[in-house]
Amino acid sequence: MEKLGVKRMVVLGDVVGYGPFPSDCLRMIAKAEVCLQGIHEAGVIGALGERWFNDAAWGAIEWTRKKLTHADRELISKWRPTGQFEGIQLAHASLNPDAVFDYLLTPRALKAHFAAQKATLCFVGHTHIPEIWTEGRVDPVPLPTSGVYRLEPGLKTVINVGSVGLPRVDDKRASWATYDPLAGEVTLRRTSYDVQEVIRTIGHLRHEPAVEAKLLRDLGA
Repeated sequence: MEKLGVKRMVVLGDVVGYGPFPSDCLRMIAKAEVCLQGIHEAGVIGALGERWFNDAAWGAIEWTRKKLTHADRELISKWRPTGQFEGIQLAHASLNPDAVFDYLLTPRALKAHFAAQKATLCFVGHTHIPEIWTEGRVDPVPLPTSGVYRLEPGLKTVINVGSVGLPRVDDKRASWATYDPLAGEVTLRRTSYDVQEVIRTIGHLRHEPAVEAKLLRDLGA
């Protein structure tokens, strides 16, 4: 981000909940203009219970809860699952007020999201898969090979930036995006990091087998 000259950052949630360095992650995003509460943070602070998660996710949440300080949990409890920033709407998962942790993977979920989206542009995460959707389309917009997507004026658009930590696609590099409001462009970006170091660390954490297997699978190990 520094090399690109990016000076302002918003974070779409799930900063903690799966990875082996939860406190470090919280410190890294401390200067974010906005940080949303993801479904895993909601689990960590007890806002959502075990029934919301599969066994591996819940095991990781319980492990994370033990690693965070009281101050960490207090900070997370102040975050909200949706927000806005300078005319842009933000959601961890969906703007649908009846299902804020829905996955934007079905026509029904997308229709409910767009019904609640008032701004032209919204950024989301949650699925760990980078995608671009515009209102009225049945399928996602094909991802531009250059990574640069020019917004269509007046057309409601939702950008899923993917996942920095655990992308659920073949490319395991960190997935994120930058937005240039003057140019009307969103650039989907990939950044390499030491995945092998994360894999080695997970191997030493003594997670339950289901948790460790899930994490290693998502990391491509």
